[in-house]
Amino acid sequence: MSSDTQQDLVKPGILVLVAMSALQPFALNVMAPALPGMARAFDVDYATIQLTLTFYLVAVAISQFFGGPLSDRFGRRPVILTSLVLFTLGAFAAMFAMNVGTLIAARILQACGAGTAFALARAVIRDTSGRDESASRIGYVTTVMVVVPMIAPLCGGMLDERFGWRSIFLLGTVFGAAVLLYVSLKLPETRAGHGVGSGSVRHVFMAFPTLLSNRGFLGYAGALAFCSASFFGFLAAAPYVIVTVMGQSPDVYGAYFVLSAFGYMVGNFVSGRFGRRIGTDRMVLIGSAISSCAILTELIVIFALPWTPASFFLPLMGNAIGNGLTMPGATAGALSVRPDLAGSAAGFAGAFQLGLGAAMTVATSHAVEIWPPSIAAIMLACAVTGLLCHLAGRVGRDAG
Repeated sequence: MSSDTQQDLVKPGILVLVAMSALQPFALNVMAPALPGMARAFDVDYATIQLTLTFYLVAVAISQFFGGPLSDRFGRRPVILTSLVLFTLGAFAAMFAMNVGTLIAARILQACGAGTAFALARAVIRDTSGRDESASRIGYVTTVMVVVPMIAPLCGGMLDERFGWRSIFLLGTVFGAAVLLYVSLKLPETRAGHGVGSGSVRHVFMAFPTLLSNRGFLGYAGALAFCSASFFGFLAAAPYVIVTVMGQSPDVYGAYFVLSAFGYMVGNFVSGRFGRRIGTDRMVLIGSAISSCAILTELIVIFALPWTPASFFLPLMGNAIGNGLTMPGATAGALSVRPDLAGSAAGFAGAFQLGLGAAMTVATSHAVEIWPPSIAAIMLACAVTGLLCHLAGRVGRDAG
């Protein structure tokens, strides 16, 4: 049987990839509108309750660092199914948390499952597709999957207003259990040659030095990480800006967040529809440039116009569109530098992406309380740095 035929036989459908990918952005976004209220419920300040997001991102990063290499050794399917069990258990435990420490611990468990499944969905795509086709498929998956973060803050705000924040984690438990059942029925194994003969776990983890010595991989991973960091900075500080600074309700944040989610969906649709024609490198370059210009516009608007939810969210739609172009291309590029190490590449790139995102949530959650416009300044610094990473990595690939 040829490799092409084998790939056709094991290639999973878009829906199962969407189901795997949706949990991480769902859990990340759904509780954002409830954070100010949760801070009051636990009698802690906003920076403390923000740790439920920060530690979530740290756990996602660490889980991807280990989950990717383990999937190279043992196969994608068993690692993914285990991760979905962890997500469901974490959501269930969070529902009964009586203090912030317990809630953070449950969120860490939830994140270990969501992060691994999210990263390995990309590895599954790369197992069965070439580089430019991978960018296109990732774009299509994220176009559909972005519906989840589009509606998650709205759902979270509505649940918090009507039933309290614990109902958010009840929804997460049901969602995780449903995805676990669906993926167990629909996901085939896509990692060729996995199992006993594929080397020790220690040998698999030695892939990291190989990837870290590759300038092209570092360029793609840097572009992905800093592009994501600009979004995580936004996610950490935007609820504070809308609810505390502007005095709006959580429902307002959830409603306006749809604009950012829609922009991200547009960018991902363009990636899916035209990714193979545009090419991975050009798509990352164009997306990074659009994001940088959009955030610069936001920074100008802050000082030139009254700061309202509309003036805050509308310019940042451009950043969301740019992110939708950059992330699929950068992800596909990072996983294509060494296709035989796609799981390890997905794990390291995802760990770098979420680790930097966690650091950015800490920076912005503190900075925004001191000077609210710092949200735009930090986002701009991240976007420009991501563009420079891509340019540097591209020079390295051309030189090689």
